[in-house]
Amino acid sequence: MGDENTVSSGSADSASPRSWEEENPDIEREITIEEFQPKGTLTLTLMYLAIVVLMWIFMYFIEFAGNAPSVIE
Repeated sequence: MGDENTVSSGSADSASPRSWEEENPDIEREITIEEFQPKGTLTLTLMYLAIVVLMWIFMYFIEFAGNAPSVIE
């Protein structure tokens, strides 16, 4: 009856449950999706794309270009 951790689903003027901020005092700030800037993900994606492009160019010169740099002479 006097337990403050239970939430009653009765009247509107009953004690409201603790907010998310009160339950997690360690977390300083929650950002929204509009504020999120995924720069690390963009960097990894661009690095992956650069590796794929370099591999494609290297394979083009090896396989198809007759007068270009070649690994096998």
